[in-house]
Amino acid sequence: MEQLLDLFVKNGLRPLNWMPEARELEQSVNSSELSALVLLDYYEELTMSELAEHLGAPLSTITSLAKRLVRKELIARSQSERDQRIILVRLTSEGKQLALQAKAILESSLERVQSALTADELQQFITLALKVGRALQQDSKEEKVKPAKSLHKIQIED
Repeated sequence: MEQLLDLFVKNGLRPLNWMPEARELEQSVNSSELSALVLLDYYEELTMSELAEHLGAPLSTITSLAKRLVRKELIARSQSERDQRIILVRLTSEGKQLALQAKAILESSLERVQSALTADELQQFITLALKVGRALQQDSKEEKVKPAKSLHKIQIED
């Protein structure tokens, strides 16, 4: 079951969006913010670029998300000691508590899945979930990189 949790967290998938139990947590943060908190709990500290990559969102979107989380006192931002241009983010104690609540909901849901399946079915489910996760990630990355359209010359009359 740890494989599934890793799959969701490491690949930026957002299973909490599908779980009604998470709606209570979304009264204080939205689903994207909640996903960021769970990722930060998993990795402890990320650069803004790494967070954007994990969440599959542009850096500008993650910057505004991070500002909201700082205002809510759920994360702290700091400059890297090695390179002042790099901004690091990590959870505050309040953010850690919220992330742990989200993680508990996710683990509980995964335990229900595990108890409903045989060992063979569970292995097949994990294999398929990994495959689907990769396919979904691949599609989103391909959509971001669209080939440039060829330019056509048009005449403009004076």
